[in-house]
Amino acid sequence: MGPRLLRCALPALVPLILDAQVCQSCHPKEVAAYLRTGMGRSLRHPGSEPKGSFRTASGTTFTVRSSTNGVFQRMERFGGSAEYRVAYALGSGNHATSYLIQVRDHLFQSPVCYFTARGTYDLCPGYDQTAEPDFTRPVGEECVLCHSGQPQHVSGTANQYGQPVFLEDAISCERCHGPAQNHLKHPGPGSIVNPAKLPPAARDSICEQCHLVGITQRILNPGNNFSDFHPGRQLEDVFTVYTRAGARGLKVISHVEQLALSACARGSQGKMWCGTCHDPHPQAPPTSRFYNHICQTCHEGQLTKSHPSAADCVSCHMARRPAQDGGHIVLTDHRIRKKPHDDADEPAARSEELRAWRPPDPKLQARNLGLAYVNAGLADRSPAEIARGYRMLAEFQPSAPNDIEVLKGIGRAVLAAGHPDEALKAFEWALKLAPNDAVDEEELGIAFLRSGQLQNAASHLERALKLDPLMLSAGTALQEVYRNQGNSDKAEALAERMRRAMLGMTN
Repeated sequence: MGPRLLRCALPALVPLILDAQVCQSCHPKEVAAYLRTGMGRSLRHPGSEPKGSFRTASGTTFTVRSSTNGVFQRMERFGGSAEYRVAYALGSGNHATSYLIQVRDHLFQSPVCYFTARGTYDLCPGYDQTAEPDFTRPVGEECVLCHSGQPQHVSGTANQYGQPVFLEDAISCERCHGPAQNHLKHPGPGSIVNPAKLPPAARDSICEQCHLVGITQRILNPGNNFSDFHPGRQLEDVFTVYTRAGARGLKVISHVEQLALSACARGSQGKMWCGTCHDPHPQAPPTSRFYNHICQTCHEGQLTKSHPSAADCVSCHMARRPAQDGGHIVLTDHRIRKKPHDDADEPAARSEELRAWRPPDPKLQARNLGLAYVNAGLADRSPAEIARGYRMLAEFQPSAPNDIEVLKGIGRAVLAAGHPDEALKAFEWALKLAPNDAVDEEELGIAFLRSGQLQNAASHLERALKLDPLMLSAGTALQEVYRNQGNSDKAEALAERMRRAMLGMTN
């Protein structure tokens, strides 16, 4: 069955097939060009990955090998070893490639990254500060959404997925153009989203869903999931992104923030956006001449004296710099500086206050900002920020007594402040509202552990593991409970059971 027959015969099954196959029947050039871009190669099944090995400062050796049975990554440390088959390769490979392993129906991030410019393997960003890097970091929905089409994340779990894990591998056409159902029924310009024709906030939201990182946490509106965002809406209809008002430095995912700081974007009255320079389905790879032409659409005739022989605007004004959080990655600086390494044209930093990239609904401003401060405070170990967020949430909570995220935010804040008995009230209430949530069971179990109520702690942590058998953090907490109860044998048995489960052993 050819692509056109597939399109006509199965319109109801569009969400269950690769939508690029559907789109290419009418837009073959655009689809073919898109699939050659980084977004079109954002997630793939591993092929013949380069062989290699490296040893970490803490004495762990990682080895990568390929065979007819797949790609495998082996870890050796302190006389022990473990080997995992790579399930997915993440990233276009332009700068780096990271890897996911799949244990049963759970996804975990490998500590191994391949850095393209160096042609070598090394630890992924974030693992370099880990004494004993392992294959135990859970990969949640928010992470894979920016690398894949439609992940089937199981609600109430950290990293459990349906089968297949992804309905579409790489980022799909629908991530920028919206659902295709109506367009398939009524083909035409008005039945599909054209990002360039949207109002600026909705237009920019399409790129910001993945290229605006904020402080690595985003606050969902009540009742929403990250997958609820669709082109044509503003991000703030689903979640709010918070940034540091005085943040500086280039990061892996800070392109939008960098561009917003540039004099070019600030002087364009909202006309300049990512699509000004980046064509998501280019018919030919962009060259310096291509980018020069874009620059000259605004600067033509103004630079004759100062730039008599300008050949490459980007190399001077958008120099490549190391990313602060990217390991060995070097990226293009989107601040478009007047001179390389010149910060004089940037707005002055005033504080490290959290601010919304765009404000949410006024009714949610205090809620979302309070959650942002609690999350940021926990991540940065800042009691002052945790307390600030708690005060905002405590004031907001009476107006929305059944807001689960607010209850959990309050519980986390008071638990961090050393008041587990107060945290119990919030977590118990949240669990009543979502009784089959493994994450909520874990948080309540840990609060009971911190309050010294070991039997209740064991009950809820065991329940968390029943709901999600590979919830490693709950397993670690439950081992602590068993040891505190004087049952070391039970703790060791649980540790061995989870170790065997991670290695794919069934008994």
